[in-house]
Amino acid sequence: MLFGQSVFQSVIERLNQEAEELAQEEAVIPHKTVTGFTTSFVLETERPDPERFGAAFDAYLDFLPDPPEPEPEPEPEPMPAYLERTSLADVSDELAIDDKDTVESLSEKRRAFAKLNHPDRLSPDFRANAHARMTAANLLIDQAIKLISR
Repeated sequence: MLFGQSVFQSVIERLNQEAEELAQEEAVIPHKTVTGFTTSFVLETERPDPERFGAAFDAYLDFLPDPPEPEPEPEPEPMPAYLERTSLADVSDELAIDDKDTVESLSEKRRAFAKLNHPDRLSPDFRANAHARMTAANLLIDQAIKLISR
């Protein structure tokens, strides 16, 4: 401790001296990391011959087996005969609505008819006819329910 200084001032002065000594030591240490390769590591390569460019791929294709013959598409199934009857008279005959039917019996007839004829249950080729049949059946059953309700 120097004369005329407080203990705090002497500690600060000693810390400053140690920091200066560390800075001088760090300046002497050389940089040890390698930042990149020099150009001596780069190898020169020949340009690929355009004729041989696809040779490996062609050799690979030579060993592949021939693709199998595509299977012929199956013939579409014929439309069921009942789907060809789309008129109101034909659908009315199938529903067999009469004066003795109740709302419950008509609802059961609607469900049974939809089970066989709903477009979502049939092949896409037959959906137009099924839709026409369902429309006719719903129209006839709705009219019968209105008549019963009067």
